[in-house]
Amino acid sequence: MTLEEISSGESKYLELKHEVPEKSKSYMKTVVAFANGSIEKRRKI
Repeated sequence: MTLEEISSGESKYLELKHEVPEKSKSYMKTVVAFANGSIEKRRKI
């Protein structure tokens, strides 16, 4: 995300957060782990 996009603020499709809600942390760990696993699979091909 560019500084220009951040500066333009929220929109219909974007909601900016100043901090990550506590209950979202475990969800985000799963998302990151999944993304990292996908990268590893692409490297092996």
